Amino acid sequence: MCERICEQRRRDGLHGLAVQYGPIGDVGVYADSDQLLTMTSIRKQRINSCCDVLDKLLSVKQAIVTSHVKVDQTKGESGGRQKRMIKELWRALGIDPDNTPNHLTLGEIGIESMFAVELQQELEREWNMKVTLNYVKSITIGMLKDYETGIIGEIKKHLDDIKRAKANLLKMKFLIPIETHTRLNRVQKGVPVYMMPPIEVNFAGMEELAQKINRPVIGLNWTREVSQLTSLKEVSEYYVKLLKSLEPKGPYDVLGYFDGAIICSKLLRKQMVNKAVIVDVINDALFRDDQLTDEDLLIMSLTILSINLPESIKDKIQREIKKEPNFNNKVKFIINEIADFAGKGLIANDMEPIFHTMLARIRMLSEYRLNKRKKFSNKMKLTIGKKWAKRTGKLVFIKPFQFTSVEDIDAFLDKSRDTYFLPSTHDNNENIITEPIDNEIPFDLAATVIVDKIVDSFK
Repeated sequence: MCERICEQRRRDGLHGLAVQYGPIGDVGVYADSDQLLTMTSIRKQRINSCCDVLDKLLSVKQAIVTSHVKVDQTKGESGGRQKRMIKELWRALGIDPDNTPNHLTLGEIGIESMFAVELQQELEREWNMKVTLNYVKSITIGMLKDYETGIIGEIKKHLDDIKRAKANLLKMKFLIPIETHTRLNRVQKGVPVYMMPPIEVNFAGMEELAQKINRPVIGLNWTREVSQLTSLKEVSEYYVKLLKSLEPKGPYDVLGYFDGAIICSKLLRKQMVNKAVIVDVINDALFRDDQLTDEDLLIMSLTILSINLPESIKDKIQREIKKEPNFNNKVKFIINEIADFAGKGLIANDMEPIFHTMLARIRMLSEYRLNKRKKFSNKMKLTIGKKWAKRTGKLVFIKPFQFTSVEDIDAFLDKSRDTYFLPSTHDNNENIITEPIDNEIPFDLAATVIVDKIVDSFK
């Protein structure tokens, strides 16, 4: 505040000077102690020196100046500034890095603000970028070990990931829509494409995709009315009815993922649409043949909501929620952590009800799959194959996955199609096109390779 006043006085033609002094040696908190300065690159300045410097600074034109004594880096410990600083940091934290888990963050251990500022300044010097204290506290012991040995890439990647994740979160609006549908681009001509509601409820993550489709794109919203429904069957009936009112004569195409993919395939089977594009983002290992546990629900919801968060932050949240006494407390903890990470610019008025909506949708999809699996036999597969063979509409089945880890891709894709109760690839059904995409994060619908494949499907 004082610095802003001094700057304004200078602009008004008046004198104003703010001096950023470092630690002062003869008086004050540092007078009798060097302990807090052991890991920093500055040393105490004598009071006489402070007064001498002030006499000179009063005559400069700048509004904000600094005065401190830097350590002579040519003396003392060898091995460079990075190694010296990290070694002092271990001492200040009171830990043995060799016996401390790599996943622990500086925030979890409890770093003093003085040391955090020093590391912050070091990283800002290293990469000429803004680094906040919260970013510093999210750095793990493993990253610091690498940094000490000269491997600086992990911390740089971590900081870049944080900036990107924060920017993506700030684009999202955690508001439950009032309208039943929303136009997502300005194109007026062509067969419309209707997008099923995303699992996160808002369409922020699909805006770029909508702009690239050269046809009218309309998003079907998940409103408070839909949240009152208790089964995927009821949800499907709601959107079937809504589309009949919006497009009584057709034609139109649809796009969906997660539970929206089930609705898309139903619309195609009812011959209400010309083409359905579904993106399979479901991890079948989580959707087992039994009921999902509360822990499963939380992990899946956290994975979806924090898709771009660095792994160290997601791991920290998963460790911390185990300490919470009950399910609702765990939910509140996750919401607060994500909101704190994103910062003040996040629009999060309905973040908690949206999170509970995500949990409910995951649960409904799980129950739908369990009920279907009880009826899903080899005989039923043959019946499904015959029914699909009679359909005139096209289904494009996009499967993003890290396929380098898959031995038998055909068998893997067949299992994925089973998730939506589709006929096998061996049936050679011309109405169904399977498009495998090699992508590390299946849930990232904003990934370029996924966006391009969806756009191509609607050309």
